[in-house]
Amino acid sequence: MKIINTEYRFSEWFKKNYKKLGYSKILKKDFGKFPDYLMLKKGKAVRVELETLSSNFILHNHDPKKVDEVVCIKKDIKLKVPTIEVKGLKYVPRIVRVSATINPETINIIELIMRGGKYRNKSHLIEDAIKLLKEKEDEK
Repeated sequence: MKIINTEYRFSEWFKKNYKKLGYSKILKKDFGKFPDYLMLKKGKAVRVELETLSSNFILHNHDPKKVDEVVCIKKDIKLKVPTIEVKGLKYVPRIVRVSATINPETINIIELIMRGGKYRNKSHLIEDAIKLLKEKEDEK
């Protein structure tokens, strides 16, 4: 069983193995944008989104009307979109999702920082903030 730990690695696997899943050709690859791929399947163009977990489709706020199929490593929830679970792969995340409860003032600060364009998402901003706090603690 092959272990995959990021969506990027899953995309690399997909590019080499798409024929095993019934696709005949990659028409367009746009990994990182939605949907990730435009594939040829049974003579038709198919919009495909890759997700390590099917629940990430919901978490990423993807529009089910703008995709034809989701290909995932683990189907942890049922989607309103046809979903293909890849057998022979195991998803072992390199990072773990945590939740946090924050006050409105803090979310306003996060949103203000996000507008600067330096961070791709809130998780990256929070990771940097934690690293800075750790450095401050280590200086003491």
